[in-house]
Amino acid sequence: MAATKRVMTEALEELVETDLQEFKQHLWNGVTPEITPILREKLEESDCMDVVDCMIQQYSDDAGKIAVQVLRKIKQNDLAHRLELKLKEAPPSVHEESRNAPVSVEELVQSSASPHTMTPCSQQLKTAILKREKKVYIPKDRSQRKRLALLITNIKFEHFIHRDGAERDEENMEWLLTALGYSVEKHTNLSGIEIDSAIRNFAARSEHKDSDSTFVVLMSHGEYTGRNEEIILGVNYHPEQNRRDYFCVDDIYSHLNSEKCPALINKPKVFLIQNYVGELHGGFYLCSGRWMHVNKDFVCFTSRPPGIPDWTLIKESFFVNYIVEVFCERAHNDDIMELFREISSRMDNDPRFPQHCKILPSIQRVTLTKKFYLFPGH
Repeated sequence: MAATKRVMTEALEELVETDLQEFKQHLWNGVTPEITPILREKLEESDCMDVVDCMIQQYSDDAGKIAVQVLRKIKQNDLAHRLELKLKEAPPSVHEESRNAPVSVEELVQSSASPHTMTPCSQQLKTAILKREKKVYIPKDRSQRKRLALLITNIKFEHFIHRDGAERDEENMEWLLTALGYSVEKHTNLSGIEIDSAIRNFAARSEHKDSDSTFVVLMSHGEYTGRNEEIILGVNYHPEQNRRDYFCVDDIYSHLNSEKCPALINKPKVFLIQNYVGELHGGFYLCSGRWMHVNKDFVCFTSRPPGIPDWTLIKESFFVNYIVEVFCERAHNDDIMELFREISSRMDNDPRFPQHCKILPSIQRVTLTKKFYLFPGH
């Protein structure tokens, strides 16, 4: 179904606004007497991707065929023909009833091994977004930038339960960051001190001067301490004998803030981690005399809200898999905050999600002052 959604979205993005509006009107008025209309309120303010989501939700495997019918009704015959050909080339989708049938935890994890495809942003769409939006972080030209990302994954623990299977999460996240145009610095199985050192060294890398953004991904066991600290456990952590082997999540902001990492001033810094992060305030004066907020242009997306106990492996896999899925499908068209909301929505509504796993991810420490688009392929 992902391939069907992609080719349908690409087709609708070729429509001008008036044609898209006419396309939507046919859907809410009823394409043919035997096709159930989609409620007008679902479509009226929808963009191309939302229209496709509504069609797939309403018509399942027939959505592509119906899109072709509507395109012909609005005299977009060439576009309808091209969409029809692409739909025939797309891999067959899984029927709705089998997708929604109960599956085991093992089957859910194994299903994440399917290959991914990143939908590229066309130059036309990128230009339209930059023209439409008033406040956007402007990306650097691909030939002149050096994007870096840091990926730290703890899997094997000396005295604590292993995160067996988390290798796949690491592979998926490395693939995603690379597909988005970042050179990935990867570390596996670090102690708390080593995590701290890796982040400090990453913040000091000279390439950030030529970058326009960065990602930092931390995947490990986590804990919420009695001192209101969110921590990432090091691989030598022991609940009694070595409780100090951890990395305090607040420190990630200290190491990459405007004062300690001036090369990333006014550039988005996206953190994908498990733990909620407390709030810090303040600022400082630059050498030029201009006041600068210390914690600016941050956004953190975590696998659990504050104070919720640590996730198990399968819950982490849901979190990572949904990030990869949504970024692949929608990063070419949506800003990062909309991507995070879509991930939360899909996790909330997935009928395969075991009830005991119904914990939503949390968006924390948002100090972005503009919209951040990833523009994959550019």
